[in-house]
Amino acid sequence: MPGIVPGMNFAPILVLIVNYRTPALTLQAVRTLAAEVRARGDAHMMIIDNGSADGSAEEIALALEQEKLEDCCSLLPLDANLGFAGGNNAGLEHYRQRAGRWPDYVWLLNPDTIPLQGALSTLVTFLDGKPEAGLAGGRCLRTDGSIRHSAFRFHSPLSEFVTALDLGPLRRLMQRHDVVLPIVNRPCPAQWLSGSHLMIRGSVFDRIGVLDARYFLYFEETDFCARAGNAGFEIWHVPDSQVIHLGGQSTGVTETGPTRRRPQYWFASRARFYLRRHGVAATHIANLLWLIATPPGMLLARLRGRRRQEAPRLWRDFLLHYYGPNGLMYRTRELAA
Repeated sequence: MPGIVPGMNFAPILVLIVNYRTPALTLQAVRTLAAEVRARGDAHMMIIDNGSADGSAEEIALALEQEKLEDCCSLLPLDANLGFAGGNNAGLEHYRQRAGRWPDYVWLLNPDTIPLQGALSTLVTFLDGKPEAGLAGGRCLRTDGSIRHSAFRFHSPLSEFVTALDLGPLRRLMQRHDVVLPIVNRPCPAQWLSGSHLMIRGSVFDRIGVLDARYFLYFEETDFCARAGNAGFEIWHVPDSQVIHLGGQSTGVTETGPTRRRPQYWFASRARFYLRRHGVAATHIANLLWLIATPPGMLLARLRGRRRQEAPRLWRDFLLHYYGPNGLMYRTRELAA
């Protein structure tokens, strides 16, 4: 396993990219962003290889050296896959231990993104001008230019019912319970933002700590935004900062049609967030509403000729993971700790 690529510096703006077996996509993101990072002179990219164990770290290290990217990007290889939160935390802690401080700004950027021109600087400028904002995230686009939702309300029992049934009149009537926020073309406050394209002010880490690594994958940014909001920081969506987000390249959970069953850690992360925010009774209610609303929601979609992007066997897996033998809802105290 290679060591940290020479050239790591402690610029006040740190871009973190966690790679897990997607070296080509990771390098594409780095190459795309390199010009803006170099032009600014106050930013640096760090790739954290999350224990890929497939030659990814060696491939990335070689490319950084051969393409002379070491002035603006370095590599931190890990021995194990720590998940999204744990991988980003490793990069943050590496920076802090050596620089003696947090960066002024940390931009969490997925490896399966292509930053468009000015994506980084737009977020920095916004946060510079809005000191009460602790987090800012931009717009995610699909490859065809259409918009992917990246600004949200927190999940709740009623949001599970609205989303699972997915009936237009009901969604309009209960809009304030819908997780997705309306798409707008100006900065707007949000309750939580997609972690694929998220900038965090360094002072947020001083007040609430780093991401919770007990979320292996999914809901970690939701939890972090909730903690930041509880600590008094505003959270803003800034649509002028844009990336193309391919989505699901490491997990197989893609928007265009999941290729794999929903992993167990998704159910665990969802349970952890619900239990912490809403408690045991409300989590049971949320689960029940999802189980009741999903079958008619799928039937209605089929009758309308609409394709729902559900993972294979999702309803059955949902029931078994939560209420089957050794189900998650029998370990609520442990998950909510």
